[in-house]
This record gives sequence, structure tokens and C-alpha cells, in this order.
Amino acid sequence: MSQVKDRGETVLMQGEGKLSGRVARAADDTQGGVEPPRGRVLIVEDEFFVAMDAEDSLTAAGFTVIGIAATADAAVNLAESQSPDIVLMDIRLVGRRDGIDAAAEIRERFGIPCVFATAHSDPTTRHRAEVAAAPLGWLSKPYTRAEVTNALGRALQRYRQERG
Repeated sequence: MSQVKDRGETVLMQGEGKLSGRVARAADDTQGGVEPPRGRVLIVEDEFFVAMDAEDSLTAAGFTVIGIAATADAAVNLAESQSPDIVLMDIRLVGRRDGIDAAAEIRERFGIPCVFATAHSDPTTRHRAEVAAAPLGWLSKPYTRAEVTNALGRALQRYRQERG
């Protein structure tokens, strides 16, 4: 599997065909330098349709989705280059590293918090995630459009209040 640029979008390739269309895209969504009121979100999700639905939900709610990554390494790279306010992070990702590793690195290196979205919330995984990444919240899959927008809105509000 490799990543290639296609019309300014990063596309995951597997063999001869596209694995999942648009997987990571840098956003230039701020018009005239005006920041959207809800915040900038990086989505880390390896299931294409789940990622697209989250992007649609968050965009409709006033968030700016700065990119979508399917791997931990792509997530760290996008976090570094795009500086999101928060990350919506799946725990189980393709590749050798999982979302907990990515969230911990993103929080440590860039100070960017996350909300985990996962179908895997067993006590061992949850404890590992809490200790490593100190998430601002959890979403259980499957989640609704309202649940994802409300969870990220609450998490960002909490984070901004804590920072002062």
C-alpha cells in the first residue's frame, strides 16, 4: 500500500486500484483568515465511509475538517503540518501502530487533544488509552451524527476552559 498525490488529495493505493478514495487532504477552508467558530478537526479513521460520514457531520455542524488519515503515521504527519484543535481518533487502524500510539504522540509532541471513537472499549484498551493519551472523551461505535458533533464540541469547550 502506498500514498500518492491525486489532484491535491492524498490517496491510499493498494496494488493497481484505489483502496479508499480520498484519505487525507489538507484543508484550506478558512476564507480570509477567519477561523470557524467550532474548531479544526483531524479525523483518524481507516474505514472510508465512517470517515466520510464523520466529515460530513462535523462540517455541517460548523467544524473545519483539516484532513482524514487512515494510519497512525499519517495522523501524526497531518497533525504536525495542519495543527488541528482536536483529533477524532479511531483506536484500531491499519498499519503497525494503533490510534492510542498516534494520540499519545500527537498530544506529547503538539499538545493536541483527542476524542477516541471506537468499537473496542474493553477495560484493558480503555485504561491503556487513558494513561497514554489522556483523551477528552469517548464515542462508542456506531455513533450518530449528533453524538460525534456534541462530543467534539464538549471536548473542545472543556479543553479551551482548562487552558484558560
